[in-house]
Amino acid sequence: MKERTDGEIPAGLIERTRLLVALADDIAVAARLETQPLVKQLEQLVAGDAPDTGRGHATHARLLGELHEWADLEALLGAMTHFLPA
Repeated sequence: MKERTDGEIPAGLIERTRLLVALADDIAVAARLETQPLVKQLEQLVAGDAPDTGRGHATHARLLGELHEWADLEALLGAMTHFLPA
């Protein structure tokens, strides 16, 4: 089994979040349109050698607030909490 780097774990969780938001039939179109840019922003904030941890955590918290109604997304975002750069 390949060991994942610290950057690969949140990147994978972000990608799964993006896919679930896009594919889940029970998420309203308005919620999708509001959260997809936030997912992209989070990806940009935590990627690279110098992540913007303050804004990354704020964006993550906003996503968690916006998507808390959907258990799958809440679980993904909850797991992501532990892997975001400190």
